[in-house]
Amino acid sequence: MVDSPPGVRDGAASHAAEVSTLRLLLIGVAVSVVVSVIVTLAVADTRGRVPVPGWFSILLASAFAALVVVGAAAPWLRARALRCGAAVGVALFFAALVLFAPASGALGGTGSNGTLPWALTAFGGIVVAAVVTGGARLGWSLIVAWIVIVAWFRLLLGGYSLIGLANDAQALTTAATLCVIAVHAVRASRELDAAASRAETIGAEQGAAHGRLAARARVAAFVHDEVLAALRGAAGGAPEQADAVRAQARRATAVVGADRGASDWVEKLRAMADAAGAELRIDRAPRAVVPSALAVEALLIAARQALDNSVRHAGPCDRRILLEMDESGVSFVVVDDGVGFSPESVPPGRLGIAASIEGAMRDVAGGTARVTASPGRGVRVELRWDDTPQIEGDFVERPPLPPRRGARADVVVAGTLFVVAQSLVAGVASAAGPGSGAVPLLVLGGILVSAALTIPALPIRGPLSLRQRGALAVLLVCIAVLGGLWGTPAPLTYGSAWFVPAAGFVLVAVALNARPVLAISGLALLLVMLVVDAVVRGGDPVQLVSIVVRTATIVGLGTLLSVAIVRMRRSTRDYARRAVRIVEQREWDAAARRELEDHTAALDELAGPFLLRVAAGEQLHADDRAHARAIEGRLRDGYRAGRLLHEPLIEAAMRARTRGVDVVLLDDSGEGGVEPALTTEIAAWMTERLDAADERFVGRLLPPGRPFAAQVVVDGRALTFAR
Repeated sequence: MVDSPPGVRDGAASHAAEVSTLRLLLIGVAVSVVVSVIVTLAVADTRGRVPVPGWFSILLASAFAALVVVGAAAPWLRARALRCGAAVGVALFFAALVLFAPASGALGGTGSNGTLPWALTAFGGIVVAAVVTGGARLGWSLIVAWIVIVAWFRLLLGGYSLIGLANDAQALTTAATLCVIAVHAVRASRELDAAASRAETIGAEQGAAHGRLAARARVAAFVHDEVLAALRGAAGGAPEQADAVRAQARRATAVVGADRGASDWVEKLRAMADAAGAELRIDRAPRAVVPSALAVEALLIAARQALDNSVRHAGPCDRRILLEMDESGVSFVVVDDGVGFSPESVPPGRLGIAASIEGAMRDVAGGTARVTASPGRGVRVELRWDDTPQIEGDFVERPPLPPRRGARADVVVAGTLFVVAQSLVAGVASAAGPGSGAVPLLVLGGILVSAALTIPALPIRGPLSLRQRGALAVLLVCIAVLGGLWGTPAPLTYGSAWFVPAAGFVLVAVALNARPVLAISGLALLLVMLVVDAVVRGGDPVQLVSIVVRTATIVGLGTLLSVAIVRMRRSTRDYARRAVRIVEQREWDAAARRELEDHTAALDELAGPFLLRVAAGEQLHADDRAHARAIEGRLRDGYRAGRLLHEPLIEAAMRARTRGVDVVLLDDSGEGGVEPALTTEIAAWMTERLDAADERFVGRLLPPGRPFAAQVVVDGRALTFAR
């Protein structure tokens, strides 16, 4: 029984990625709220602010406190609790926003001219919490509501100043950008959960199928190694082999898979090597992969058969075994310098190599087997299992914002808001800023061109890769900001330096294209240029800090979220892989157990009573030996007859073998070679001819492309069945 990963319960894994994303987003909200509070209390310029009563401050503080608490507790909360906590914070914030009008007296005309509290305009984190609560529709709806309410408040309190316009434009663009990130993150997490669910379903089906195949291979190996040998010995009836036949029959009547006593598969291999008198060498890499139970089962079956073949047929020789385990898989090589054999001389019906070695490894994903031999030069058996993930295609690595249809709509809306808001601020700055002239419009052009370079789907001709375009965008936006600093009269204010936070959104777009280091490097250049300008030309420290904090918050939070989302996706993908393997293993165990029980019961019904008689040393007569040959042939039919396993034909084969006829049934039709209805007719046709056979009968389904569907050879006379 395989244990689940920590925290995995039935049904829990179906929303693992979404819950992880909600937790991550609310942690980011808590960080943004803390930054907003710090700026409000210690950094933001309070001059000209409209006074508000204490109850309003408590209401606003309660909204922020609710979001900080749910963000801090997010790693331990379920989806419902996360959404409820986010909803409380969003509701309290918008209650405070709406109640600002009566609290400040602006609604009744008693409020004085001034500006809004800075905390009411720093609502990017609130929008992310709204997306967590109600999805994209609620997030965008609150952005629209905020625009209307804040613009109305500004007009009631005396209109817009350049600083107020720049502040609201940056706040709006920040909220839209974070909304795009949050909406896509939730959508991507749901897609990832859906992919994981599909992969678990496929894993369960594959696990059950592989379990059945492994069980059949195990029974085939058991039948070949023990049962057929006992039946051949009993059918031969040589007196000098009586003791050996009895011992073989005792082994054959033991439980299938009697090697379960060893708990470690390597120890099982070591025990096999010791029993075969082989030298075993083990090379294990420091970070060697742990093979799945399916791979272990296949390796054990194939290794046991390879060693048994060497002991039986190689003669006196040296046997060497090499077991290698590395990060990519497991290799097992058995080499002897015995008499060897010619592979072409092995009859097609022999099960040792085809079923127990090549078949066992072929039935597990990533398994291969190769047998190399030549007369007088020994035998080399190479078994290999490669750890090839089966669900890699469902969890491909993607940038945080790929050009999907839903994501494109959100990006278009956010991009439009960015262009409109920054163009409005640039236009006002150009008209109202003393001595600035056309500088704001030129800077705006540089920012928009650099922003266009970050659009992945933009049809730009030339050999530039997305990484190179990102680097060019950072260079251009820094040049634009440098030009803006040179062309803007000192001292800078938050309004006149509007282009610095605007440039930050370009860096966020660079980060969203999976280039976080490039984005942070660009942020460092912007802040260095700003500080140098303030030192050289002078400036208001409060205004300077406000510009730095808003720009750093925009770039830092956007970059951190993009990086965290990528890592979350990678972590959730690994989690999903583990969950799929657990489901696959569980279904494999169940299917293998059922298959083993069914095959064991059928084997016991067919050969069990007779083998017990042989094991007890009972005297066998001619009829008994004929019955042994019939049972041996029936067991071989199970692995060679394929579509010919119809009850009348199998019963006829048992009767014919009992009366001394050598019967061989072969299915060489391949996959889909003969229709099921046609095989029924062919089986009935073969049954009639088999009942008339005296010495030898070979019935065969022919490969596709032949003019006949089947052929029988009855006592040397060939007959065909037309398609």
